[in-house]
Amino acid sequence: MIPEIVALERIPEDGAERWGGKATNLGRLIRLGVTVPPGFCIAAEALERTLSAAGIQGDIDAAVGRLNYDDFAAVEVETKHIRSLIEHVPMPTDLQASIVARHAALVSEANPFVAVRSSVAARGTSISSFPGMMDTYHYVLGANEVLGSVRECWASLWSSRAVHGRHHKNISHANAIIAPIVQLMVNAESAGVLFTANPITKDCSECVVEANWGIGESVVSGRSMTDSFILDKGAGSVKQRAIATKTIMVIMDNDKGRGRKEVPVPSDRSCRPTLSDAQLAELCAVGRRIEDHFAFPADIEWAFKCGKLYVLQARKIRNLETF
Repeated sequence: MIPEIVALERIPEDGAERWGGKATNLGRLIRLGVTVPPGFCIAAEALERTLSAAGIQGDIDAAVGRLNYDDFAAVEVETKHIRSLIEHVPMPTDLQASIVARHAALVSEANPFVAVRSSVAARGTSISSFPGMMDTYHYVLGANEVLGSVRECWASLWSSRAVHGRHHKNISHANAIIAPIVQLMVNAESAGVLFTANPITKDCSECVVEANWGIGESVVSGRSMTDSFILDKGAGSVKQRAIATKTIMVIMDNDKGRGRKEVPVPSDRSCRPTLSDAQLAELCAVGRRIEDHFAFPADIEWAFKCGKLYVLQARKIRNLETF
């Protein structure tokens, strides 16, 4: 196996500038003993080597030089060109073979699906996430689709929203890195986000949970009404609950046998709570462990499958100055 690809649990704690913030934190979570779907990460330099070998870095640099941030349509034209170059780039033979081998070892007949996620950072800064700016691919089936999703994940570094975001933060595009994660897919019954401090009131004695049926895409995208719970962080008990009439959930596209799709929430589940008090208490307890270990209030993505809790991501809650 080439050194550009490692299992998540082997990513060092100071690895964000090579492996991105998401993968680095997942490695920390695994070593903490939190249940994380198994997977591997492709280091940032794999993209750099791929572009160099294909001889297209100069074309990308030229497109970047033409960016006019006052003209949104023109930025979209240039970034679309960059994304197209990356989405069709041939991978070095050894890199492609290693991804295929790692994927084959990860999947099984019982669960042949993976998710391909973006792990990012900006070299020379403390920034190790760009929430909402990069793409994730769910229910990816087969080695060829994995290779395609890795290319699309790389290309999402050049979405117009990501480019504008870096420009407004005065981050050099040359310092932005992306390290795709390939993880076994969790076909969740319910999923969502957990904040280990209240992001609205900034009360650090509370946890806040947002949840919906299916995978968590409907929650993080804001596409559906969600159940909301405020918990006493010390006791794990429910202080407030708001059970929504949930309209949309995201599940596997059964018609295609792969990928995700939005569907209406079945009528018998639309007003039913997505989480039991026992599941909420478990979430709260895991959140406390993560917060204590990371020494910051955490924004955690999670999923329950067959009653088992999986943590999919953990990062610092932004704009919580009181902690």
